Amino acid sequence: MTFRIPIRLVTVFGVTTLVAVAVGIVFWLGLVSATQNTRLLMSDQAQTLINAMEREIDLWLSPIQQQANWIAAHINANAGQLTELASFDPFMLGTLAATPQVAGVALVTPDAQSQRWQRADGKSIAADWSNRPGIRKWIDTGRQRRDSSWIEPFFTDTISKTILLHELPIHADDGQLLVMLAQIVPVEELSRHMIDLAPREGMTPFILYGTDHVLAHPSLTKERTGHDIADSPLTRLDELDDEVLKRIWTPDEEELFFLSSDEQLHTSGVFIKEQKRFFIFLYRYIQKYGEEPWIIGAYLNTETYGGAEGDRLMRSLLGGLAVLLAAVVGAFFLGRYITRPVTAIAQAARLVEANKLEDVPLLQSSHMRELDDAARSFNQMVVDLRERTLIRQTLGQFIPEEVARNLLSDGGSLKTENSVATLLYSDIEGFTRLTESQGSTRVVAILNAYFSAMVDILERHQGVVTQFHGDAILATFNVPISNDEHARNALLAASQMLNCIDTQTFADHSLRIRIGIDTGPVVAGAVGAAGRLSYTVYGNSVNLAARLEMLNKEFGTRLLISDNTARLAGDVIPLRLVGEVPIRGQADTIRAFTEGSAS
Repeated sequence: MTFRIPIRLVTVFGVTTLVAVAVGIVFWLGLVSATQNTRLLMSDQAQTLINAMEREIDLWLSPIQQQANWIAAHINANAGQLTELASFDPFMLGTLAATPQVAGVALVTPDAQSQRWQRADGKSIAADWSNRPGIRKWIDTGRQRRDSSWIEPFFTDTISKTILLHELPIHADDGQLLVMLAQIVPVEELSRHMIDLAPREGMTPFILYGTDHVLAHPSLTKERTGHDIADSPLTRLDELDDEVLKRIWTPDEEELFFLSSDEQLHTSGVFIKEQKRFFIFLYRYIQKYGEEPWIIGAYLNTETYGGAEGDRLMRSLLGGLAVLLAAVVGAFFLGRYITRPVTAIAQAARLVEANKLEDVPLLQSSHMRELDDAARSFNQMVVDLRERTLIRQTLGQFIPEEVARNLLSDGGSLKTENSVATLLYSDIEGFTRLTESQGSTRVVAILNAYFSAMVDILERHQGVVTQFHGDAILATFNVPISNDEHARNALLAASQMLNCIDTQTFADHSLRIRIGIDTGPVVAGAVGAAGRLSYTVYGNSVNLAARLEMLNKEFGTRLLISDNTARLAGDVIPLRLVGEVPIRGQADTIRAFTEGSAS
């Protein structure tokens, strides 16, 4: 007597063990995934912030450079007014309306006479700066340059602020310096502009000027005060009221590889003992706005990011333990009743999924009503699938596969289609002589090998063979398979067909073929007697493609393409014009092309 283990015993202990292992694996994967997701979340949001900061900086400052060129063009066109700078008042005040980030703009002539226009009060102020050595040196430098540039941030008593200054020497056509243009951007506006970009709490954006000075930081949104602002126009890093950012150049961990694959993005980490928190820095260097690089970045408080994920993980753990307990109880009471038939159905379903219908076994009946109904329904489904597959496979031998699918899906009917399609007609040269010399059996083997190769090429390019007529092939593109690139695909298919003919033999016999291609409106559908239908296409383009194939004899070519197809296909293959071709039965001629570059 064969030793048998009670299925209840196997179910209770086996399923319980599997569930326990599965839950453990899920918890472990959940922990790893939660950690990785948290890191990726931090990385993605930080990189998004840095990218947004860099983009916003460009959007904020690039218009200033563009505006400078526009002002230069206006001044060159009105150079005669430079003797009276106040004449530019309406124009210069108007430019301030286009760039709200600019606090003021100034013009300084070579003899150090200046005119300033201020946004705050809309005033135009003239001044003589000839007694300022710095201004004289600035003008002398401008005589040698023609490009615009950003000057190192400095404090100006003109508006009592630290500013970014964009300068542009404006020269006449003969190279003489006409005037120096200066555009003023207050530094504290940069902090106000950047602070709103942080996507969530726990992320602090910053911009450093070089490694020692701070351009933008949430704590710098207020104007600086104090007598030493002129000597130190930017806040030094060691003066900033931010103990985390002060540690950026003395990290505890460098290059946190798991955070970013961006080679331009630098990462590091620092542990602040006083706060008992770990912070991560992500920053990038940009060298666009002055001699010193700008360092744009953000640092992240990992505790703020990790807390919510930890709570969710704990809730998942408790829920998982409850599920495990319920699974054990359920396995004890129900396992022995459902294990075998459910397993059989699952195994059979996998065979159906793998399309191995011939290997699907007949499911046995069950004393449980639901399982018995499931088994009978499944068996009937397999029978229906086998019949449907047989019908489709049988139909596919006589009509295009796509047509067979449509026929089955539409309940046996096939709709007539009106479409613009590309028709490819090919024929074997000297087929009559081939038949006489090789005999019918040999010719069938040659044709089968030839048709197999050609159909494979056509179907790779979404062409559908709708008709074999002796040695001829009629293929359609864009019907019944829709494809906007039908003309292009037809030319590629024709080119590969000719290449295949040149490089292969078919049943050890070499062949030569001719191909004609045209594009135009066609009607496609099932045609014939009530009990015997055939899928085909009709239209002038069918006849024209066949006519072009025959005209290859007259022109000594292998491929002729109508102007309709050549226009749609573009430059997919080199084409040359053969000439104007008369078409039998038509009053107009057509332009025919063949492969090859124009001479």
